Amino acid sequence: MRTGLATVLVLLGCLLAAPAVVAYVLVDEVTDREAYLEAVTPLADDPGVQGAVADQISAALDEKVPGQARQLVDTSIDKFVASDQFRDAWVRLNTEVHPQLVALLRDEGGGSVAVEGDAIVLDLGVVADDMKQRFVADGVPLANRIPAVDAKMQLVSGPAVSQLVPAFDLLEKLSVILPIAAIALIVLGLVASARRGMTLVVTGFGLVVAMLLVVLAGFLARSQITAKSPAPEIAGPFYDAITQRMSIVVWVICGLGGVFVIVGGIIARRTPRAAPEPPRRNYAYRR
Repeated sequence: MRTGLATVLVLLGCLLAAPAVVAYVLVDEVTDREAYLEAVTPLADDPGVQGAVADQISAALDEKVPGQARQLVDTSIDKFVASDQFRDAWVRLNTEVHPQLVALLRDEGGGSVAVEGDAIVLDLGVVADDMKQRFVADGVPLANRIPAVDAKMQLVSGPAVSQLVPAFDLLEKLSVILPIAAIALIVLGLVASARRGMTLVVTGFGLVVAMLLVVLAGFLARSQITAKSPAPEIAGPFYDAITQRMSIVVWVICGLGGVFVIVGGIIARRTPRAAPEPPRRNYAYRR
């Protein structure tokens, strides 16, 4: 009876472990500025991101640059997005974007990240300003007379945003409660079990299955977001950057589940089984 109840408790804990990991790690990754910047800074070296930014700035300059300077401008843009100067501008842009992204996910909005029409739009004004300085250094004709560049990049479609905002709100509310509940149920089940080795094996398998479901859900979410994004070449890397730490935690917990299975199996084999009681015999009353 005790072991059956303990098994139910650890399975409930494993069931909660999946959303608990997503809620705790993902919310912390998005809302903590240092964690966010650490995640997205390497995107400055991603060829897909560099190409998308270069295309948007080039398109924004289409009517503002003389035709004879077009080739020189495009060459200068390509050099810029591959330089350390672009990396610095990218960090500054995301430092400015972070509080606005959090506000957007909390349905507050405003700033360089906003919903315009049917998509989340990223304003590349900071990057474009540094780009104009590069034009001057590269000798682009009349570079200092180029007006302000209104370069924007569409990241995620509006319908996806309508799903992200309530989902993030729910995750933020449960980001503390779920991990505590999952850990408490698993520990309580292990403590209460009369056959701790077998319960530990069940816990290990439960954690592995739960984390694999998180991996599957993450894959499907990425596919949906990139499919609905006007710029999948940048939406995909952004998604990977934001969820990278969560992926690491998921695989660590998978490994921990495997350890539980092995240790539980060893304990179960070494635990002597109680000898069955001999059957009681009813002796007939003799006079």
